[in-house]
Amino acid sequence: METCGIGVWLNPMPLGALSWNKHVKAHFHLAPEAEVDMALFYERLHPDDRAVVERALEASLTSRAMLDLIYRTRGPGSALKWIRAVGRPTFDAEGRPVQFDGITLDVTREMQSQAELRSFADTAPAMLWVTEPDGRCSFLSQGWYDFTGQDASHALGFGWLEAVHPDDRAAARQAFLEANAGFRAFQLEHRLRRADGRWHWVIDAGQPRFDEAGTFLGFVGSVTDIHERRLAEQRLRDSEERYRGFVANSTEGIWRIEFDPPVDTRLPPAEQVSLIYRQGRFAECNDAFARMYGFSAAAELEGQSLSLMLPQQQAGARAYLEALIAQGYRASEVEFEQRDRGGRTLHFANSLTGVLENGWLVRAWGTQRDITDRKRAEQALLEADRRKDDFLATLAHELRNPLAPIRNAVELQRRLPPGHPALPRQRDLIDRQVSHLTRLVDDLLDVSRITRDKLELRRVPVAVADLVRDAVDSCRADLDAGRHALALDLPAQPLTVQGDPVRLVQILGNLLGNAARYSPPGTPVRLAVRAEAPEVVVFTVTDQGEGIAQDDLPRLFDLFFQARRGSDRPHGGLGIGLSLVQRLVQLHGGTVRASSAGPGRGSEFEVRLPNPAAAADVPAEAAMRLPAPQPAGPAARVLVVDDNRDAADTLAAWLDVMGCETATAYDGQEGLEKVAAMKPDAVVLDLGMPRLDGWQACERIRQLPGGGEMLLVAVSGWGQERDRQRTARAGFDAHLVKPIAPDALLELVYRHRRR
Repeated sequence: METCGIGVWLNPMPLGALSWNKHVKAHFHLAPEAEVDMALFYERLHPDDRAVVERALEASLTSRAMLDLIYRTRGPGSALKWIRAVGRPTFDAEGRPVQFDGITLDVTREMQSQAELRSFADTAPAMLWVTEPDGRCSFLSQGWYDFTGQDASHALGFGWLEAVHPDDRAAARQAFLEANAGFRAFQLEHRLRRADGRWHWVIDAGQPRFDEAGTFLGFVGSVTDIHERRLAEQRLRDSEERYRGFVANSTEGIWRIEFDPPVDTRLPPAEQVSLIYRQGRFAECNDAFARMYGFSAAAELEGQSLSLMLPQQQAGARAYLEALIAQGYRASEVEFEQRDRGGRTLHFANSLTGVLENGWLVRAWGTQRDITDRKRAEQALLEADRRKDDFLATLAHELRNPLAPIRNAVELQRRLPPGHPALPRQRDLIDRQVSHLTRLVDDLLDVSRITRDKLELRRVPVAVADLVRDAVDSCRADLDAGRHALALDLPAQPLTVQGDPVRLVQILGNLLGNAARYSPPGTPVRLAVRAEAPEVVVFTVTDQGEGIAQDDLPRLFDLFFQARRGSDRPHGGLGIGLSLVQRLVQLHGGTVRASSAGPGRGSEFEVRLPNPAAAADVPAEAAMRLPAPQPAGPAARVLVVDDNRDAADTLAAWLDVMGCETATAYDGQEGLEKVAAMKPDAVVLDLGMPRLDGWQACERIRQLPGGGEMLLVAVSGWGQERDRQRTARAGFDAHLVKPIAPDALLELVYRHRRR
């Protein structure tokens, strides 16, 4: 004992003077010759340990149990030693304690090591633990107690399971016991209750420990709070799920290319482009992107080269990639053109971001929008704008053409004496040119009505023979001017169609007029009619004229389209006649088709109309009538009211020639005053006038004595159905559209007089 430094104490009872060897005295920081008693013993104990030692001594004497206690002693200058005391009391026959003997060991070094270990365990970011071979927990670092709020009395053993979430507890216990029984490492995740009552995800991992002989000593392990990581992982999973949903449902193409190996961005751009094509492969895309290239699913593109999206041989492909390299592999809304697997031209807008790591291009992400429809629409708008400009220029040209001879004829009439033989020709010239102007305006209005779905058809059974006759009459001037012989090929049996007779005549008249105008003088024009089936009547107009280029045939019926443009066009026109024909035919449920062997080889137009009516159902068509003679008696009194003086004066003069007694007024208020003074049989009222417009004048006239018996005729440039309905509601008897046919007005006046 002397050699090993073991302190020996042999203390007689009751405890007073104490018998210690020099090692015990050294453990209490005393000299070998020091005299020791209980007062000095307690004095040299660490103040925090005195009560513990006193209770331990009393417990040992009372229970006769072995004393085994570690405590601290304090010497001069706050010197500190950790001492382990082991001893026991002895008793006499009567049970009185007579001696308390034992030994002391200096365990300062061991306790300091344990303190350092405890300090490390308590300050470690994880919660550390140790178990014994039977699985019971014998050590928990301070981190466990701080995290869970448990104390050692509740946590050691298997008490730690009480802090595990009830839903995870059974699985955690089972996993630990199986690992303990098999002496194998384990790692499991579960929820652990915090001191504040919240549940956090932790990872609990343990390693088995063995002594030098290989005997299993239990486990050592750690518990780590991974709650934020689990939340981040869940957010990432949610984000990935939203990303997959977005990618799958997006109408935009989304793609990712991986470069294996990565591309060195320090190389010259041309070399980078070659490597991009060689080493880039589609790793991911959505179905929308696949469909842009004619594939049914995204999986068909995975592993494909970039050449699929941007063929190397395509013009501008390398220049596009070199520009992308110059921008640091970033691009936004870059538009480019390419062809799909079927050879169709497609237009795309691309946004791209390359992922660079230490100067190497490892992957690229991008989105792609198919803007083919937008590009085509833009091109169509540009074409429509160009055609509009052409149309406006042509319209000005076509309007000036008839105005020039009209003006010349008027000047000539001023200079010729009455009765000169040239005057009738000038009047006929003016009539023809005015008719031409009227036809131009009517065609424009018809196209506008059809475009806005405002054209109404008055369908009745119509004899085909009558349609042909009226159509030929409508274009007789064009046929005669070109000396075109008209060949008619009509069926022997009468045919009928169901439709608007005015519009059907307009269809055939336009086609015959075009054939006459676009054919060399003296060449024949042919109109054939046949019944192809009980349900279809076919009209065919054939000429030997200019013909039509094959490239122009698909656009021939487009509004404002003209196969020839420029100052050398000899026939004029606004490019609306054939479009009007097609739309009128379609309104009748039919079709129209054009064909030609090419320029200079003539053309043929075929109109097919369905649903013929029975011939017996066709009412007898009234013969065209000239204005009937005015009934006997006083001349009809007619007041013409129009703020356009020329229009009012010329119409009144014509009515005078036809035997009427006329007067004029140049605004609504003046017209109302003349009605009161003149009491006319008929009043012709322009609608748009100052002071009092036509509608107001009509209402006031009806309120005058005798006003209810007068014929009130509205005259306007507006002639749609709603315009006619408005004038009828205002009290007008009739509605004529400018320029009015004087014969039609006179017929209204005579009919009113007869009634």
